[in-house]
Amino acid sequence: MKYIMKAGVLYQENRVAARIKSSLASPAKRVLSAEGHLLLQTDICNMEAPSDRQGDVRFRTYTMTAGQEEPLAIAKPDYAEGDDPMAAGWPFCRMPRVDRAQVQIGGSPYCLTMQNSQNYLLTESPQKVAVQILHRGLVGGWDIEVDEDFSPELICGIFIFCRYIELENEFLIV
Repeated sequence: MKYIMKAGVLYQENRVAARIKSSLASPAKRVLSAEGHLLLQTDICNMEAPSDRQGDVRFRTYTMTAGQEEPLAIAKPDYAEGDDPMAAGWPFCRMPRVDRAQVQIGGSPYCLTMQNSQNYLLTESPQKVAVQILHRGLVGGWDIEVDEDFSPELICGIFIFCRYIELENEFLIV
């Protein structure tokens, strides 16, 4: 199945399938149906970290929930190979790079990988790609190819998790 994401709107065959709405002061996002009904919400949750591991992304989870139910999906971000601050130390002029998250959707494990700032893969196993998200370049927007039977709101949630990984890599200015 092929989709296009433009300006927070997911299109399937030129019709609106779902919308993403943000709040200004929070990473929380809402996914709405084409008619404007709330389908799910995403957020970043910070867990209590030991004092020597403050700022470690492994003490964060990305959650996707529908109402007050159990989470539909939970993602746990992780550092790029060779950037783990526990092994390589904290870099002097930047944050350690985050390029993946282990995602649990329902009872199934997936790996969400940022190949670069414009391409993401959600894989069920190393050989089975479930979702591929590719930036469309100068045209703008994102092409999304889905091999599994994911609902439009779940696809939006996965896209938001990709944006959360990007957020982990932004340069902080104090």
